[in-house]
Amino acid sequence: MKVREIVDRIIRETGVTLDPVKTVDQIITGDPDTEVTRVVTSFMATVDVISEAVRLGANFIITHEPTWFNGRDQKEWLLNDPVYIKKKQLIEDNHLVIWRFHDYMHAVSDDMIYQGFDQDMGWSVYRERKEIRKEEKNPLLKAQLCYQVPEIKLKDLVMKVKDSLEVKCVRVIGNQEGTCRRIGVLAGGGSLGLGDEKNTMEFMRRENLDTVICGDITEWTLSAYIRDASMLGLGHSMIIIGHERSEESGMKHLVGWLQKLLPSETVIFVDAKEPFEYL
Repeated sequence: MKVREIVDRIIRETGVTLDPVKTVDQIITGDPDTEVTRVVTSFMATVDVISEAVRLGANFIITHEPTWFNGRDQKEWLLNDPVYIKKKQLIEDNHLVIWRFHDYMHAVSDDMIYQGFDQDMGWSVYRERKEIRKEEKNPLLKAQLCYQVPEIKLKDLVMKVKDSLEVKCVRVIGNQEGTCRRIGVLAGGGSLGLGDEKNTMEFMRRENLDTVICGDITEWTLSAYIRDASMLGLGHSMIIIGHERSEESGMKHLVGWLQKLLPSETVIFVDAKEPFEYL
C-alpha cells in the first residue's frame, strides 16, 4: 500500500472528523505516494528511532509528537540550522516518510493514548466512565481521566508506575506512607491545563482526587498546589513521569490496532525512550 492509502484508512477508522488544514496530523516529510515496506510507530521520530526504522527495513514512521522541535512542525525557522539539515538528510537518504498521528488519537471517544496507558498499568477496569456535560468548560473535566483504584500506599504506587511504564526516574510529592485511591492521570501536556493553567487544580478539586500522575508540569501550578496541600495535611500527592513515558504506551499498543486494520503490512513499535540520563 501507499502511504496516503494507509493514512486515509487510519483516519476513516478513527471515525473522527477534523479540519485537514488545522490539525497537526500531516505528512511531515516524504512522498505520500511511497509504497510502504514496513511501518514503525513511536512517540517521536528522534534520530535514534529513525536509525532503528532503517535497520528494520521500514520506510514509514507514524509519530505522535513533532519531528521539527515545535508543536506544528514548522520548519522555515530551521532551514539554516545544522541539526535540521543533518536530520533531514538522514531521512531523505533513506527515503522515509513521517506522518504525525496526534489529534485523531486524542479525539476518538476513548483516547487511544489512554488506552495504551490503561493496558500497561492494568487499570482499564478502574477508569471512571461518566456522562460528559455539554456545558462544561474545563476540558479536563469533560474527559475520562479519573481512576478509582484499590487503596495503595504512595510508595507502592510509585513502584507500580515505574515498573509498568518502564520509567527510570520519577518525581514525587506527598507522604510516601500515605494512601492513594482516587487518581487522576494527566498524560502528556494535559497537566499544563489545556489552555488555562487553573484547569488542573479545578479538576483535582471537583473530582475529589488525592493523587495525580502526570506528564509535563509547570512548577508554580499543580505541583505547587499539591505540595501545599500535602504540607497542610490534606493527603494529596503527585507522581511526575514526563511527557514521553506518559504517552509512549499509546504508541506501543497502537501496533495491534494497526495490524488488524492493515493485515498485509508489518507494523513494529520502536520506543523513543526517555530523553534524559539521570546522574
